[in-house]
Amino acid sequence: MGSLFNEQHESNRADTRLIREALDGNKQSLEKLILRHQGWIYNIAFKMVMDPDDAADITQEILIKAITSLSSYNPERGAFRTWIYRITANHVLAMKKKKFEYRIHDMETYASLIEKMPDDRAGSHPEQKVLEEEIKTGCMMGMMMCLNRRERLVFILGGIFGLKDTEGGTIMDVSRENFRKMLSRARRKIITHMGGFCGHANPENPCRCAHKVNSFLNLGMADPEKLRYHHPAQPKVREVITEKYETFKDLYYDPFFELYLDQPFYRSPDMTQWIREILQHEQFKDIFDL
Repeated sequence: MGSLFNEQHESNRADTRLIREALDGNKQSLEKLILRHQGWIYNIAFKMVMDPDDAADITQEILIKAITSLSSYNPERGAFRTWIYRITANHVLAMKKKKFEYRIHDMETYASLIEKMPDDRAGSHPEQKVLEEEIKTGCMMGMMMCLNRRERLVFILGGIFGLKDTEGGTIMDVSRENFRKMLSRARRKIITHMGGFCGHANPENPCRCAHKVNSFLNLGMADPEKLRYHHPAQPKVREVITEKYETFKDLYYDPFFELYLDQPFYRSPDMTQWIREILQHEQFKDIFDL
């Protein structure tokens, strides 16, 4: 999988070669191209909608758009990575509302609901630590859902994945300055509300994931046998990001984002078989001269 942050020309040359070969009818090259980028697309989608099934569907929809438009990509106008993530951005901003966007959309209401959940300081569960991490990750993703889509996407790209304002602005079709302003505004909205109750954002706050485990279990919002958000076997976001972004940090990075960098980088569903199946359709046979 290619890095979202690898700015070396080698990465784009590899993409360009795979595109050329794919358009010449090489199925394996098309698969390799998709596999290089599907993980990042899936993680953007997952963090946008907070549901793995919806994220998988969104990833497929984006990949179809990218595949059917592949011949229009011009390497002289920018990196393929930027091109495909702009398709991703346009898609997730325009798509129909997903289920969690109906359920979670107001920060004050969301924060109030979490605060009002009964504390059980004496409670214990055999999977206590795992459930604490599940609740922590899910709660923080829920706070992101309270941002509007543009703010949420900028927060994911710039705040979590560390995308610089130059590329972030291009992907979002805004100036570098506006990208920084949008990121700062999104960050301020989340930390203002989390900072008022969350013990991770501020150790002086009373709310602790450990005290909410039983409440989440009783409400059916957590299940140690079916973890939705805490995937301990997966690398953390910080481990997948390979770019050193000291300049980015100087501009608008702060320790608050560390909370999100410790979340899992989710494994995308294997799209290989899906790619092979769609290539059997006449539309794709014509595009790729199969």
